[in-house]
Amino acid sequence: MLKPIIYKELALFKPDFYEEMYMIAQGKHGKICAKGQSKINYRGDTFDSVEMLISKHGNSAIGDFDNWKFIEEKEWVIYKNGEWLHSFTSILELPKASKFRC
Repeated sequence: MLKPIIYKELALFKPDFYEEMYMIAQGKHGKICAKGQSKINYRGDTFDSVEMLISKHGNSAIGDFDNWKFIEEKEWVIYKNGEWLHSFTSILELPKASKFRC
């Protein structure tokens, strides 16, 4: 079952919050997975993952998300039959389902 990460009753959509290849959607022939690496500057430190940042600063750091500076970001990647079709980082960039027919 696909479960989003929830923080204060909000689903976190940014792929950096998810482990590599975490799947958020699956169709008959395709899927959408988190892919890539994260590098984040926060309060003078650089972190290689959201997990490392939260480990040091706690979940309250999510409430201070506007002060996270992403140097490198993961992406959501759309695969169809195992082949890359498209990638995006924001829900605003999510293509219409009819575009790729997965």
